[in-house]
Amino acid sequence: MLEYLKTYYTTARNLLKHRNHVAFELCKSECLSENFDSHDNWNGGIDYFTIVLTVPTNKYVEIEDKEKKEIADAISQAFVEASINNESIQVNGVVIVPYDEEGTVYPTSESMWIIDYFRLFISHISKNKTSAANLQKALLDWGIHGFVAHEDIEPSKEWVSELYNALFSMDALCAILVNGFRSSRWCDQEVGIALGQNKLCIPINKEINPYGFLGRYQVLKAHNLDARYVAQRIAEIIFADDRTHGTYCCNIIRLLLNAKNIESALKVIKILTHFSKMEKSYIEMLWKDYSKNTVLLDGDVLAKANKIFTFYGLSQIQPVVESSVTTAQEELPF
Repeated sequence: MLEYLKTYYTTARNLLKHRNHVAFELCKSECLSENFDSHDNWNGGIDYFTIVLTVPTNKYVEIEDKEKKEIADAISQAFVEASINNESIQVNGVVIVPYDEEGTVYPTSESMWIIDYFRLFISHISKNKTSAANLQKALLDWGIHGFVAHEDIEPSKEWVSELYNALFSMDALCAILVNGFRSSRWCDQEVGIALGQNKLCIPINKEINPYGFLGRYQVLKAHNLDARYVAQRIAEIIFADDRTHGTYCCNIIRLLLNAKNIESALKVIKILTHFSKMEKSYIEMLWKDYSKNTVLLDGDVLAKANKIFTFYGLSQIQPVVESSVTTAQEELPF
C-alpha cells in the first residue's frame, strides 16, 4: 500500500462500513494497491491514480458483473470523499482483479498499456477489427497506445477482467461507428462506462452518425480515409480537450526523456513540432532533464530539440564535447 492509500484508507473504509458491506469486507489493506496513471502540471500539479483491489478467484467468480461495478464505484467514491480536501490528488477509478491460489494476478492496467503512452480504448465490432488494428498501429506515431478489444471471441472471466481493467484505466475512448455497432452487446457498455467517468469520447463516423449522449461530442468523419490521417485527427482532438490535454502533454515529454534510440526520439520531436502551442511549462520540464539521456545528445536529435527550445525562449542545450587531452597514467611499479 502506497502513501495515498495509507493516508486515506481508514476514513474510506469507515465510509464503506455504512454504505456497502461487501465493499467493506473486500477493501482490506493487504488487498489494495495503487497505480500512478499520470501527472497534470496545471493548477499546481495533480496526480492521478487508479486503485487496484485484488480478490481471490473463487470469490471473484461469485460476484455478478453489476455488483463488481457497484463495489468499485463505492470504493472509488469513498476515497474521493476521504481526500476531498487534497486538490493535488484525483482517483480515476477502481479496478477489481482476480488472483489464483498460487498468487498469479490477472493483467492490471500497467501490463496492458505501453509505458508513457497516452491510453486510448478503441471500441469496435468484429467486422471492423482490421480498421481498429490499422488505427492502433498509426496511433503509436503520435504517442498513443490504442487498446483493441477481442470482439470476435466469447469472453472468458479472465478476458472480461482485462476488458474491465482497460476501461477503468484508459485516458479516453474512441468508437468506430459502423452499422451493427449499436446492437453490439459490448460496445454500448464500453461507451457508457467512458461517459459515466466523464472521459473524452471520440465518435468516428465510418458508416453511421453518433447517437444518444455520444452525439454531444465532436464527430470525426472517416469515410474511406487512411488510418494515419484518422490517427492524426484523434491526436489533435486529445491535445485540444481540457480533460486530456495535460495527460497527453506529460506523456509526450516522458516519451522523449525516456527514448531508447535516435529513431524513437526523432518521432517524438516530430509530435512536439506539430503541437507548437504546448504550454511552456511542459517544454521546461523537458529542458530541465534533457541532458540526462545520452540518446538525446545525438547531433540530429539535439539540433531539432534546440529549435524547439529556442521557439519557447529557452537557452539551447550544448553538445557534449569529448576531451582530447590524454591523461598521464599513474606509474605502477612491479
